[in-house]
Amino acid sequence: MSYFDFDALQIEDRKMHEVKQLSLQLAATQASLLIVGEAGVGKTSLARYVYGKSRSPRLYCLDCKNPAGFDFGRIDGGTLLIEDLDCASTALQNELMRLVERTDGTRPRFISTSRRDVRAMVKQELFRQDLFYKLAVVHLEIPRLEDRVSDFPVIVNFILEVAQIMHGKTGLRLSPEAYARLNSWSWAGNIRELENVLERAVVLAKSSMIQPSDIQFEVAVEDLELDFAPGMSLSEVEKRLILQTLELTAQNRTRAAQMLGISIRTLRNKLNEYKEEGVL
Repeated sequence: MSYFDFDALQIEDRKMHEVKQLSLQLAATQASLLIVGEAGVGKTSLARYVYGKSRSPRLYCLDCKNPAGFDFGRIDGGTLLIEDLDCASTALQNELMRLVERTDGTRPRFISTSRRDVRAMVKQELFRQDLFYKLAVVHLEIPRLEDRVSDFPVIVNFILEVAQIMHGKTGLRLSPEAYARLNSWSWAGNIRELENVLERAVVLAKSSMIQPSDIQFEVAVEDLELDFAPGMSLSEVEKRLILQTLELTAQNRTRAAQMLGISIRTLRNKLNEYKEEGVL
């Protein structure tokens, strides 16, 4: 999915509102723009929004994670969207610098996205300083979804409508309990994660009312080594699962409780038990 109509969204969050207004102001210019933010916050959507509001005749897209086959020679003005600028190799940075220095009228307008602080990369000599100054005339930082509390209901409704269109459904609504389940999650994957969860809920919904059971979160367990073995008691399995989930979440009890499907109070009681046993 990963598309947002910023004109259709009634943005309430102050910081995001400022980002949108500055985007509109910049759209009519040729200023190079760097959009930064965590994975999944909507950097590419905002970049395409700026391009859509500009008078640029064409858009070229360069993925710095996978630049193989990209032909710099075909660029003739327009706008170049550079995704994941922080992943650009030295060779790719050199190619971009040659493009920046063009004087034959084929130099494009540059809009870049990055998850990392490119300024810090410059200081660490991981990124060319001269290229940074050319590509980052203006910075826009998109806040995390978790920090956009006032925008959350609007974003949920927008994604829900788009997901229904995609899957040929209409009239679906979230039950209060389902919405509360969504609202309690910390959204480490930001809007992209929310899209994933809501699209799955639309597909799974058995009636017009989406229930909490339709809201299923993806739990990242690839780094979790579960040392369970046949013959272990259920209480021991439970203890190891709780402690290893806490380790996975860097001791974030709220997130661990969410992942385990228990209340924070239950988790707290379990941890108190383990302390009495001398485990913690």
